Amino acid sequence: MITRLSDLKLKDIRGVIFDLDGTLAHSNPDFSGLRRELGIHSGTDILAHVDSLSAGEEQAQALEIVHEYERQSSLNASWIDGARELIECLRAKSLPLAILTRNMPEAAQITIDKLGIDIELVLTRYDVQPKPHPEGIHLICQQWQLAPADILYVGDYLFDLQTARNAGSRCALYCPEIIPDYAQAADLLVSCYHSLIKAWPK
Repeated sequence: MITRLSDLKLKDIRGVIFDLDGTLAHSNPDFSGLRRELGIHSGTDILAHVDSLSAGEEQAQALEIVHEYERQSSLNASWIDGARELIECLRAKSLPLAILTRNMPEAAQITIDKLGIDIELVLTRYDVQPKPHPEGIHLICQQWQLAPADILYVGDYLFDLQTARNAGSRCALYCPEIIPDYAQAADLLVSCYHSLIKAWPK
């Protein structure tokens, strides 16, 4: 099922950028466990917390904990239902595809290699400023020579919607179960990728 929250017309989309964890792959780290180990409250931005620590041993230790959680979750990654078929559908339409993730490069590559995700252009938080900063979308659009308004960003969390909005792009929120309270910021709600494939103009 898909729900339109704006005048978005899929026929006008000329390129698609995906989040990775929780969007293409079941590979999200155990954020609750990670926050407990870091000693921070639920909902705290983990990367912002690490950046706020004093440079040196304290920050390095926190970052290694984050990296280990990311590596372990990627080693256990599996496809989200319909994601592989959606990529194949968009490839058949000759749309350029990319991945923009807050993950670190090593973990992202583990997931991509494990699942055989057929997307070459991948930007991580070490390549560009992390989401919700729009730098990643802007760089991808420059490479594609497309305007951000012609791009659909597909993600599963608030940061993804904010990134698309900050960049001037359209955004689809993948929410297969509960619709979160920030969903109204999306152009499109997608509970099933097979429905999105059917809705995409031939």
